[in-house]
Amino acid sequence: MMYQEVLSGIVRGVVGQLIHVEVEIRNGLPYFTMVGCLSKEAAEAKERVASALRFIGHPLPSMKLTVNLSPANVRKTGTAFDFPIAVAFLACLGQIPPAELKDTCILGELGLNGQIHGVGHCLPIALEAKKRGVRRFFISSEDQDSLEEMEEMEIIPMGHLSDILRFFDGTVRKLSGKPKLWIPETTEEDFADIEGQQHLKRAAEIAVTGRHHLLLIGSPGSGKTMAVKRVSTILCPLTDRERLEVQSIYDAAGVSRNIADWRSPVRMPHSSIPKGALIGGGQEPKAGEITLAHHGILVMDEMMEYRQECLEALRQPLEDKQIQINRLGWNYVFPADFQIIATMNPCPCGFALEDGRCRCSKLKKQQYLRKLSGPLLDRFDMVLTVKEEKEKGKATETSGEIRERVAENIRKEQNRLSGTGYSFFSEIKPPDVMRLCSPSTEVKELLDKALDLKKMTRRGIHKILRLSMTISLMDGETEIRPVHVLEAMTFRDTGFIREVTEHDR
Repeated sequence: MMYQEVLSGIVRGVVGQLIHVEVEIRNGLPYFTMVGCLSKEAAEAKERVASALRFIGHPLPSMKLTVNLSPANVRKTGTAFDFPIAVAFLACLGQIPPAELKDTCILGELGLNGQIHGVGHCLPIALEAKKRGVRRFFISSEDQDSLEEMEEMEIIPMGHLSDILRFFDGTVRKLSGKPKLWIPETTEEDFADIEGQQHLKRAAEIAVTGRHHLLLIGSPGSGKTMAVKRVSTILCPLTDRERLEVQSIYDAAGVSRNIADWRSPVRMPHSSIPKGALIGGGQEPKAGEITLAHHGILVMDEMMEYRQECLEALRQPLEDKQIQINRLGWNYVFPADFQIIATMNPCPCGFALEDGRCRCSKLKKQQYLRKLSGPLLDRFDMVLTVKEEKEKGKATETSGEIRERVAENIRKEQNRLSGTGYSFFSEIKPPDVMRLCSPSTEVKELLDKALDLKKMTRRGIHKILRLSMTISLMDGETEIRPVHVLEAMTFRDTGFIREVTEHDR
């Protein structure tokens, strides 16, 4: 009897899981069987493997052949097991030193002529394999771009099954870990295009600096969508760790993204999107738009046009920064650490905040705003009413100038929060708000007065304090002053619903 085990992997949700590929050859009637909870395409590997081995001159013997993919209670999908099964057979046949396959992970689909095709989701598996101590990775040459920057791991791309034999002869080299050069496409959108609207541009910069959730309410043509589309031009680059994490999510979801792309992801789903596509799901759960916006921004333009179930589904991930989905007894966890920036009209016609222009009845306004529940509205740190400026000022700063300032302020912010477990002021939990911001007596009196006048709730006070910390940082201050709190209050206009529904305009 001959036995060999090699490592391979699958993607479950957005993370990789290692699979043990076991091959046994023993005396008995010629029979090839595969076990281990296989999908149809995975079970068909035996035909591809047998043909590929014949093509390179090492046909399978006329004996009893058994392949087991472990753990057996995990469903194996895809065609990535072809290559590892063939390698295990070659080791059993004495063509590959078995000891050389220790701490080695193998992925790839085989053609009948021995060609090795890419599987398209190597990075999540490689990251998981690296955690488990795997130091060598055999992949298809078609997949090598996604692993070029993996450190502390030997990456060996191959185009044909015969290459694995030549590798152990010393004629196939591993990939060098050189960073891949990538140049982003130029964009014509720039904050310099927005004339006037200084309050709106200030809100966008504060939101990006402190990573505060932002909701813009305004009439059609007030400039809210124009500003939102330009937020991506002032975002800071991803760190190397964040970039690999984002790329792993996109690989697992089958969404194209360049591994050298340092830009924060910005997702802008259409308002007709179903709940499953927004938060993730399916029989084999896949990442939704909020997971694809991880470490980036989810833009919901005309938020009130989205389905009610989609809006309410945002409440939990905005707090927990992850989505949990249970399928067939398995719990899938999808990361969802994103910032939401949304826009909406105040009423169906859009002119409820302008005298003499609204065509909606009071009942229509109430029905329209009912979709915006109190708990969802409370998730937004900044709620800003945008009005069209009749006298537009000259264009001022460009996106590049704002982005440099944002990057510098974020660096100061993270230095100030060093050792606290937080990276942005918006992440500070209520029990730590008072301890970290240390409001003065004047600030406390101002907030108590606002609470007595029912201008805000207790949760609202925490949001105002976090927002004030961002504003004070941007102003070069180390402590929160009343002027910062007053400015923060101007960026939290949660009373617009009362203004829309109670005033007949």
